[in-house]
Parts: sequence; structure tokens; C-alpha cells
Amino acid sequence: MSEEILKPIDAMSNDELTSILTIKKNNFNDEYKNKVVTELEKRGIKFDELLKIAKYKLNTEETKEVDVNSANEKLSLLKEPLDVLYFINYMSEHLSIQKNQNVYVLHYYNQNEGFSSFFIEDVAILKISLLQFLTLGNWLPEGSEIIKHWETFVESASSAYILRLAKMLDATDVVYSINSNSLARFSSFSSPYSIVLPLEDMDEAEEVLTKIDELKTSLHKQLELAEQNENVDLQLELLAELESVTPEDSILFYNKAQLLDEKGDYQNASEALIESFNLDLSNGEIEDVEDTENYLVEILGKVEKKGNILHCLATISAFKGDNENTFKYYNQLVELDENDSVAHLNLGHYFYSNTDDDEKVKLHFNKYIELEPESEEIESIKTILENIA
Repeated sequence: MSEEILKPIDAMSNDELTSILTIKKNNFNDEYKNKVVTELEKRGIKFDELLKIAKYKLNTEETKEVDVNSANEKLSLLKEPLDVLYFINYMSEHLSIQKNQNVYVLHYYNQNEGFSSFFIEDVAILKISLLQFLTLGNWLPEGSEIIKHWETFVESASSAYILRLAKMLDATDVVYSINSNSLARFSSFSSPYSIVLPLEDMDEAEEVLTKIDELKTSLHKQLELAEQNENVDLQLELLAELESVTPEDSILFYNKAQLLDEKGDYQNASEALIESFNLDLSNGEIEDVEDTENYLVEILGKVEKKGNILHCLATISAFKGDNENTFKYYNQLVELDENDSVAHLNLGHYFYSNTDDDEKVKLHFNKYIELEPESEEIESIKTILENIA
């Protein structure tokens, strides 16, 4: 009998009773466990039914329920390294799973113990471990090496770049984990995406960056030749590949915009130009902002999807201190989509800073709160709303 029994069975919580029958079952004899089952039944809880249903979610989708015996079928949802499949058991422990080419990457989270990470190569072992995790058994495979020290390999705003590096790491048998807003294990990075590696694999992984540099040089040489031959389609193909190699290069997107405009593909030309502008803006290197603005104003009537263009024009107007046009573009965005949260947020700030129209301030800020209840802006917005109440 365990030494940890500190209170009567009828004074224990449902979770405490369940842990005696699962996680801590080796600490108790059958007689005691039968009494626990009886106590649960008194409370209307059948232990045999208790652990049949668990929760799961893919990436940022809503959490759903799954029968524990068919949970391993959800592993087929993992299509690329950026995907993260979460499972949550009865005790609210989390197990996230990512799929590299050669291994599955698992991150376990327990509120009392924090995070631990490890790899599983054999999908059959993974399925057994998953079932044990969901039914609160001994789920950690024997001999698993816990990865204690992770290091950041690369960070980027480009998922294409991250995925390209991931494939190259797969080819070298280096194991890794991809961080994004879908994965809670690593949350301290400044970029939307990053690749982290076990510390001991960093030197080997550096060879991948050398290969990336070699590929970049080769693609630029091919691009120069395509320009000389005035082969627009080949230039676009090479620029698209370069985007996944040097995604922070705004000139690539600017050149892509020019080529697409020549072909009359105004929608994609505008998207490429906006990407070029956004990269320059993030780097603090904006030049020829009027040229970008004039082109987007001209192209607005030629495209079907206007949202990104209006957002960029609003940003340019705000950058220039042109409140009138900023206001105009955000109003057009709300007319285009009444659930555009960014437009509502900026209109709320506009009315608060430039007018005495408290009703409009409330209208737009309250709509933003409705649309983005988890936003970091909420507290400052609520302070403004309290000030004008």
C-alpha cells in the first residue's frame, strides 16, 4: 500500500481517484483500487467509460473529441513538418506531435513538470505510446532520449524558406522541430517561424546553410541569363524559387511585380509589390513609397481582390501622416468586409485621436474586441473605453 494516502477516499477529488487507477496504480493493491472504483460509481462515474474519449486539435483549429481507440488514425492529418497535432488526455496533459521525414517529434507538457521532448521513429511504437498517453498508462517508450537542450537554427517570416530548410535537414538525417504559432513548446522567438535543433546537431546542420548559399548563387546566375534572353516565364519561375531561398530580399518581389505587370497579371503583381513594400517597411528601408502608392491606386480598379491593396494603401498613408486617406482606406475596408478586425482597430484609434465622436470609438473598438478576444491590444483598448465611458 502506498505511503501517500493522506485523506479518506470519499474526500478525494475525481482526478485524485482517477490517478490512483491509472498513473499511480502500481502504488496500490487491488482491494484499495476496487474501493476507488466504488466511490467513483457513487458519484455517477463509471471508470471504464471515463477514459474512452479524449481531445485533439490540428494546428490552430478548434479542439475536437476523439475515441481513444481510433486516435492514432488522426496521425494521417500530419502532412508537412509545419503541422502540429495536439492530444489532451483526461488529466489535461498535452502531447504534441510533428512529423519530419524520418521521425516523429513529440513534445509533452504537464502543468507540474513543464515540457519534455523526444523522438520516435517507428509509427507502430508511436501508436502504442499515444494510446497509453490517452488512457493514462506508462506511455514513454523504453529507451527514449529526452532532448534537454534545444538551440535556434534559423528564424524567418517565410514558411516556404523554413520548409525548404526542413527538407534539406531531412536529407542529412538531422532531427529538428519547427516552431510556429501552432506549437506552444517554443514561444520566445521574434519571427513567426523557426527551426530548433538538439544542441549536439548544430554543427552538422550548418552544412545545410552552406548548400543554401550555393543554391542562391546558382539561381542568380540562371536569372541573369533568363533576363538576357528576355524569357519572362523562366524569370518568374526562378524568382519563385529564390523566394524560398532568400525570402527577406525585397528586390526579388519588386522585380516579380514588374514582370507580372508586363503580363497583365495585376492581382499577383500587386501582391508581389505589397510584399516588397512590407519587407522594406520591416527593415526600415522604405524608398519610392510614392511609386508604390501610385501603382496600387491605379491597379485598384483592375483587380477583384482589393483587401490587401487597401490595407497597404492605409499603411502608406499612415506612414506619410496622411490621416484623411488613412481614414478613407480603412472605411473602405470595413465596407468591403465588416469583420476586418485590423480596420476596426485602426478606425477606433483614428476616432479617439482625431475626433470627439465617442460613439464611433466604442463601435469600432467593441467590434475589434468581439473579433479578436485574445488580442494583446485588448487591455489598452478597454482602458480607452473606460476613459470615455
